[in-house]
Amino acid sequence: MEDFKVVAKRGLTFLEKLIKEYVDKRILVISHGAWIGLSLQHLLPQHFQKTYIDNTSITILTHTNNKWACQLYNCTKHL
Repeated sequence: MEDFKVVAKRGLTFLEKLIKEYVDKRILVISHGAWIGLSLQHLLPQHFQKTYIDNTSITILTHTNNKWACQLYNCTKHL
C-alpha cells in the first residue's frame, strides 16, 4: 500500500503541473476519493485535517494568486 504522504505529494505535483500547463483554464480532474482527500489535506491542511469523499461527489478548487481555495466540497446535490 502506498504511503499517504506519497499519495498527497503526487496529487499536489499533478495539480501544480496542470495549473502551469492550462493557465486561466477550467480543468476537470476525475479520481478516487482517497487521492482527492489526501491531496486536499496536503493543499489546505488548515481546512481538511480529515476528509471523506462520497462516490460521484463534486469538489471544486480554485487557484488564484498562488493560493488554493476549496469552493465546494463533497457535494452530492446532483444525484
